[in-house]
Amino acid sequence: MKPMRVGMCAVLLFALATPALAQKRASFIDGDYGPVLSVCMEAAGRKLKDTTNIEDTVNYVFRGRLISLSKDKSINVCFDTEHLRWAAAWSGGFIDWVGATKNMGPTIKGDVQFTTKVGPGWAKDGKWEDPREPKEGPLPRDWARYNGMYLHGDRVVVVYSVGGVEVLELPGAASEGDVTAFTRSLRIGKADKPMAMLICEADDAKGDVNGDVATLTTNEGVIAATFSAVPQGTTWEATNGRIHLKLPALPEGALLRVTIARLAGTAKLNALTNLNAAPLEDPAAFTKPGPPRFPQVLTTKGMRGSDKHAYTVDDITLPTENPWNAWIRPGGMDFFADGRVAFCTWDGDVWIASGLDDKLDNVQWRRFATGLHQPLGLKIVDGVIHTAGRDQITRLHDTNKDGEADYYENINNEPGLTLQRHEFVMDLHTDAAGNFYYCRSGHYIAGLRGENCCVIRVSKDGSKMEVFARGFREANGMSIGPDGFMTVGDNEGNGVPQTPIYHLKQGGDYGFTPPEGLNRRGGKWSLTQAPIVWIPKQVDRSAGSQVWVTSDKWGPFTSGLMHTSYGHCALYAILLDRASEPYQGAVIKFPLSFSSGVMRARFGPHDGQLYLCGLKGWDTAAAKDGQLCRVRYTGKPLSLPVGWRVTKTGFEITFAHKLDKELAEDVQSYGGKWHSREELKIAKATLLPDGRTVALEIGNLQKAMNLLIQYNVESAEGDELRGDLYATVNRLP
Repeated sequence: MKPMRVGMCAVLLFALATPALAQKRASFIDGDYGPVLSVCMEAAGRKLKDTTNIEDTVNYVFRGRLISLSKDKSINVCFDTEHLRWAAAWSGGFIDWVGATKNMGPTIKGDVQFTTKVGPGWAKDGKWEDPREPKEGPLPRDWARYNGMYLHGDRVVVVYSVGGVEVLELPGAASEGDVTAFTRSLRIGKADKPMAMLICEADDAKGDVNGDVATLTTNEGVIAATFSAVPQGTTWEATNGRIHLKLPALPEGALLRVTIARLAGTAKLNALTNLNAAPLEDPAAFTKPGPPRFPQVLTTKGMRGSDKHAYTVDDITLPTENPWNAWIRPGGMDFFADGRVAFCTWDGDVWIASGLDDKLDNVQWRRFATGLHQPLGLKIVDGVIHTAGRDQITRLHDTNKDGEADYYENINNEPGLTLQRHEFVMDLHTDAAGNFYYCRSGHYIAGLRGENCCVIRVSKDGSKMEVFARGFREANGMSIGPDGFMTVGDNEGNGVPQTPIYHLKQGGDYGFTPPEGLNRRGGKWSLTQAPIVWIPKQVDRSAGSQVWVTSDKWGPFTSGLMHTSYGHCALYAILLDRASEPYQGAVIKFPLSFSSGVMRARFGPHDGQLYLCGLKGWDTAAAKDGQLCRVRYTGKPLSLPVGWRVTKTGFEITFAHKLDKELAEDVQSYGGKWHSREELKIAKATLLPDGRTVALEIGNLQKAMNLLIQYNVESAEGDELRGDLYATVNRLP
């Protein structure tokens, strides 16, 4: 069997699920996302059947930059950041989303002018053989590395290095008659060795070089390439169906341009020559910021929740009506020190909001970045926004401080990818040393390098990537506490019986192994690490992420751990028992409702309140496409427990306020079940001297995956305290 190679689906792939989402998907394609869309795609110019085998594809791009060279998106190139090649150039259309197969991503809509096959776009020491084994992820760093891209208005400069030599490349296009020529303007740094670049290739093509022009002749016509301003000693090579540009050593560097076009006949060479005579553009000039692309400041008015209970939800109205028809589905968020919030959207944007005061009457929005590859994690480090997407961790620079990112820096893009739609990158965190952490899913196919279904750690400078822990089916999010204690959630399915919340440890294997081949019901799971708590399906069927309480302004929960639910659109407190390992805990649902699946949570540094963001995409109970909201403490009495632990004789439950002693010590005030079937036998209830903690003596105390504890008591002031605790007992003292 041939090895399977990895991949991601393109932006909005899940929008194909329903007619309503399909309508939204169409509006996204017609919207203004900027000159670049980061995608995975088949760049062969033909439709393909759904496949999991890279050998069945023709020209698959796992980390692509789809760069539009005309305002109507009818002239485009796809730059492959893994191999530093132009995978395809086409005219007459954009991309076909409707025809996108479930796993392959979009295909080209238009006339393909030329392509290159999967492989290095630049030679190393004159050699073209791909050294990767297995062939997943980008080329080795000492061969080639994609560094990022500059945006200058509608112009894009990709930045990469070849053998340590920096290259700035500015794609362009021009037309004369029915000839569309594509230009590659390159500024190459000092190089002490000759270099060679792949221009195009075609099967069964006859190559020829005539002066400054190299051609490949096929049954469908001629692909011709010429150059201008090249250093002395530059030559063409047109053999084996490939055109290479061969450069000498460049002790002073070089600025040059290559022009490529598909011609209907040799008579059209005049058009190519004329187009190549245009003034040479220096890519370095476009690394300086241009005018803002999204200068408008949008304003919305939020809606404060009722102050009737201890916690309330303030809805922060998103700028869903915007001049660019941007679909806003938040997937990650973080705060600047001054209280502004930044969030990334599933569709590739980053937005920044200010004005998050108590009233929310004047929330102001700026669109900061576009075209990212399904970013579902965001972290602000030293005042700079970082996002985690399918392709890479991106550092977004606003070099002229105009409110828009103009340099999208690649921090790390090393993991291998698989041909499946579920290989999302979820969440983004940093530890005390500055290392980055994110969750990479992908439970349909096992990557050959074993870098899906895991938590990835990347060093602060991006130079080192490693699998921190593995064995997760679909980990949507994690947390890092103030003391370095880490948690991660997973989602039930494919053998995972319920939603677990784990203590995340380096080197841990948490039991799930994806199948070798696309199989939604495949994969294996076994219990290798006891979760802190198992959350039953009826409580949370699809976990979000966790967040540690770091604010003393958020009521009785002055410390501890919160958990969000994407599937049930809910917020929970996790009451931890960390007396010894294995740790154990209980969850209790906040009596609040949210309109979208909750993905991320962060505490605002300006007000100490908890902010949540989420979206509606795959399976969820969400009613809206996206939401940003604030869970605010009102000062009213809290009806929830704030602590739980296992004792030698039973359990202790601690409430935020003092309890009515008579009801607290009545065993009839409590109930519950072990394993959803065996009745919890409560022999005695004792209110401890603090007046807030009830000690329950249990007649059938035991270890259990699932324990339900129900309580119905009153505070000392007569307020009803009623609810359910869902706990896991991993150990008995």
